[in-house]
Amino acid sequence: MMRKAVLLSIALAMFCHTTKAEVLRCTIQEKEVYLANKELVDSMLDFRYREEVAKINHYFNVPEKDMARLEFFVKNREFKYICQDILYKDSLNRRVKNKITIERVFQDSINTILIPTCQHHISGENLSYALRCRNMLDLDSAQYAYIMGKALIMARRIRNDYRVNLWNEEMEVLRKTLDKGQLWSFFRRKNYLKVLGEFDKAWDKLKEAELTEQLDSAKDAKEAIKYMHSRQMIKDLYRGYGTSQKKYLAELDKSKPKIMRMLDGIDKKARVEEKRKTVGKEFVW
Repeated sequence: MMRKAVLLSIALAMFCHTTKAEVLRCTIQEKEVYLANKELVDSMLDFRYREEVAKINHYFNVPEKDMARLEFFVKNREFKYICQDILYKDSLNRRVKNKITIERVFQDSINTILIPTCQHHISGENLSYALRCRNMLDLDSAQYAYIMGKALIMARRIRNDYRVNLWNEEMEVLRKTLDKGQLWSFFRRKNYLKVLGEFDKAWDKLKEAELTEQLDSAKDAKEAIKYMHSRQMIKDLYRGYGTSQKKYLAELDKSKPKIMRMLDGIDKKARVEEKRKTVGKEFVW
């Protein structure tokens, strides 16, 4: 049932790329309700859908290019809600049940817009970022649809339990979907600021130890940054798999660049000095 709803959501999202926002898609029953109550439905719909779009935009700051699609989904959802209010005005249970079904499908459709464009963790942070970087990662339509389908399922799970940890599942999706070049590009972009901060601290430590003059700043810095990115990628990919993480980190360390070896030397010297001071204190009477 969930799979069908997700596929319907994606299909509806793709359909809307070539559909004008003012078009309402309805069943025969909804059309009959509308024709019999046109003035009432029009007045309620205009008020409700504009308010809902404004509310979503307030929270998520939807890009202008996506506003027509958002309006399409919200307007159709509110139209169907109103029809339910009229059709089953005497049956609270039926109205609520039908509205929940409508909400589920349209929420998925709305999320196809929100997941790639916002930072609000509607879905897993990694899949959201991959979808947001679609053009930079050069995702094809099949890759994009597959990742979006998984992201929609995760969004549902987060909505049911915001504490759910989806990190390892996200990594599995990315490993299966992206090729090596795309995977490397993804982590380079995602971890750029983290690695830059790590490198700046490392360079300051070398500078304090008066070792920077021994380095080719361009060549050695480039190699160190590449190493740091590779190390962070391994930590991310195998965050929940300690054995695999240690294995790949050990393999990476076999080819440590010059800056990293120098940093290891500084740290080792500091540990020896600390141990010497500690041992010295034990003999102070």
